[in-house]
Amino acid sequence: MKNLFNHFNEIDINVHEFEEMEVSEFDKAQFKKDLRKQISKNSSQKWTKRIAAACLTIGIGATSLVGLSYTTFAQEIPFVNSIFKLFSEKEYGTTLVRYDEFAEAKNMTVESNGTTVTITETLLDSKKLFVSYSIETDKDLGPIALIDGSFTLNGGQNSLFHAEHDIYKTAQNKYAGMTTVILPLSHSIDEGTFQFNISELSNPENGEVVQGEWNFEIYAKASDTIVQTVEVPKSEKNNLNVEINKITYTPYSFIVNYKEGVHNDVLNEKYNVIYSELLLKDDLGNTYKSKFNGGFGSSGVTEYMITFGQLHPDAKTLIFTPIFHFKNLNNIFESVETMQLDDIVVEIER
Repeated sequence: MKNLFNHFNEIDINVHEFEEMEVSEFDKAQFKKDLRKQISKNSSQKWTKRIAAACLTIGIGATSLVGLSYTTFAQEIPFVNSIFKLFSEKEYGTTLVRYDEFAEAKNMTVESNGTTVTITETLLDSKKLFVSYSIETDKDLGPIALIDGSFTLNGGQNSLFHAEHDIYKTAQNKYAGMTTVILPLSHSIDEGTFQFNISELSNPENGEVVQGEWNFEIYAKASDTIVQTVEVPKSEKNNLNVEINKITYTPYSFIVNYKEGVHNDVLNEKYNVIYSELLLKDDLGNTYKSKFNGGFGSSGVTEYMITFGQLHPDAKTLIFTPIFHFKNLNNIFESVETMQLDDIVVEIER
């Protein structure tokens, strides 16, 4: 998206030649999601130059096979390891620390067109499925490869909110990947079978493509969770507000569903993008990093889901500080203005 805006900036145009177009609330929410993801990408790519030196030592446990097309060759897998641990050690996503301790080993392998994809581990937190995998190919897919395919739950084409893929080169012709599949934000499941069908791997630098059929069925059972419905007043200022709705606690994270309201006509006229973030600390003074999982909305109200790292076992209270950011399209990486709302205090129920 940054490149797209740079491209727009390079075009010599007369802005008065254009008519303004109505933008739906869905488009605004999608733009916010893309913007947050782009910002997150900038910070998460710092480790890519160091990843080749990673020493992977954790063994793969039980073996699962789905279909006759899979072959078991744990001994032949180039990365006998925990890719979860690899990603968390490099602070990818900032919230995967200790996920490797709860992930389920899979070791499901499919070879197609000279390229082997092995799903090594999965983890379902009731709202998101994390899938780690290794790729071995005779093609150079560049330092950061792309993947194309589909992900469904129990065969339903519209069963998921969206999926995020990150694939990084670890050695010559070898890659480690992490895909995060997110259910519709208000949904959760105890178990399910996911279909992960990969049709294409590609090198974004030179456009080289490897096509094939790497199809997987992944059964996953969710970790133990505690769901807390939050009933505390929203934090509000200048017709902007944030309301915490629900918190889902897992052994390695907690997931917050919250609602954002933007009803300030003056600010809507002045800025192209207005969105909130949540800073968080507990009553012990611990702060928590977060991973944005997406949002959707209409009529100035947007619902979001965000995942924080493991909750401190002795924490009794969560203190959320909402910060609103105001941006314009020609300055998407820096806020023109911010506005802090009063804290939202939530007593932890578990």
